[in-house]
Amino acid sequence: MERLYIDLGNSRLKWRRDQAPMQALAYSANRLHGQLTSVWREETPPEQVWLASVAGQVAYDNLLGWLVNCWGLVPHIMEVSAEDCGLRCGYPEPRQLGVDRWAAMIAAHAAFPHGVCVVDCGTAVTLDAVDGRGRHLGGYILPGIDAMQQVLLQETAIERETGAAEAGGEWGNSTVSCIELGTGKALVALIEQSVERMQAAGACNPGLVLTGGGVGAIESMMQIDYQRRDALVLEGIQLYAEEKSR
Repeated sequence: MERLYIDLGNSRLKWRRDQAPMQALAYSANRLHGQLTSVWREETPPEQVWLASVAGQVAYDNLLGWLVNCWGLVPHIMEVSAEDCGLRCGYPEPRQLGVDRWAAMIAAHAAFPHGVCVVDCGTAVTLDAVDGRGRHLGGYILPGIDAMQQVLLQETAIERETGAAEAGGEWGNSTVSCIELGTGKALVALIEQSVERMQAAGACNPGLVLTGGGVGAIESMMQIDYQRRDALVLEGIQLYAEEKSR
């Protein structure tokens, strides 16, 4: 059975079919129906669609409407529960956890069953810790790199000149490089401290997985080993679909 897996985020839609490469689309909620027609009109409809969405209602409705009207398919909607795929949710109210975080954790836990720290660098940054027994210990949510930089510029008199920080640079030597290095290193410090705290607490010696469109902004600053898995959420949706289809 051929399945299509869809990750509908706040600003990007990502999808893939089984083991095919991931594809992505920066979308506008009000124009999503037309955008989908442009990218999917020549596609052969899959037999099933599995969807994880954290988008607003307009984008969600437009996506569902397209799938029903153009392909005649009602998608299976991924939801967060107390336990799935060998992973136990750390939230007392599981439905309050973003389903994209849940999917990312499912995939990361499958790759690192001895424990993992998973970081999704998108519009917002999320960090979640999972121990070696499949327990979600909790996590953090903070603004994405772009959001942090925009707030800094909006709330101060700093003027951002053109240019960019030098890759691998240790110290900023212009306003733009100071902002980029400062915000990037703040996130990197949180990631590295989180891994160290999991180790120090004896929870596990975790792997580290990075995903999301903003990963490139911090990769040159990382000082510890990690895996970059751009399709991590889609991998988790697939694992969830396979379990629910058994």
